[in-house]
Amino acid sequence: MTSTEPNGSQPDPPRGRFTIVYLIHEAFRRDLRRLRDAVRSPGVDSSRARRLGAHWNFVNDQLHHHHAVEDDSLWPLVRPKLAGKTAELEVLDKMESQHHELEPKSLAITEDFGTYPNQLSAEAGEGLALKLDELATLLAAHLEDEETHCFPVIDAALSVEEFESFGKATAKAIGMRGSARFFPWIFDGANPQERAAVLSMPPPPVRILSGYVWEPRYKRQNPSLWTN
Repeated sequence: MTSTEPNGSQPDPPRGRFTIVYLIHEAFRRDLRRLRDAVRSPGVDSSRARRLGAHWNFVNDQLHHHHAVEDDSLWPLVRPKLAGKTAELEVLDKMESQHHELEPKSLAITEDFGTYPNQLSAEAGEGLALKLDELATLLAAHLEDEETHCFPVIDAALSVEEFESFGKATAKAIGMRGSARFFPWIFDGANPQERAAVLSMPPPPVRILSGYVWEPRYKRQNPSLWTN
């Protein structure tokens, strides 16, 4: 159990309002490593190759959605508050530019996963692993830049109320069906205190379903994806 404040509420997580974003970033890093190792492992059959491809599609969709939300919704919310602050605006410009650099890498991996189940070989697996490694390296640099340089800009620009309003609108857009996969995915290996903090944001049905249905199902099904 996690400790609570004197009034019975959950304490603030160590990484504050960016906790959910950190968990998303860590899920990207974790699953790109897992996918790379999986396609390099010997004995991958067509059934598992299709499952790995389906999981890549999920991760790629999450990556595209994550960056689209930032480019289309978050940066336009932050930019008006940075008038005259050239250095801070350049940070946002860099984030957008890095998003565009990642897109062709993701597309190439999607194309390879499309043929992988029908062209299983050590060479095909190694080629796919190298592309996943390349994307992982580029993405890791981007996420590090975002966490180190962009988070402070957002933190200074947006009030607690503005940030929370943005987060709620984003969560609403995910919907119940999307939440059923999203929350177990970001909670895989998460700190319990951070998990509790993130689950305090959505409405009670989401908290109940995540704890009693979605996460147990994920824990039953997900390990088999990474083993032959």
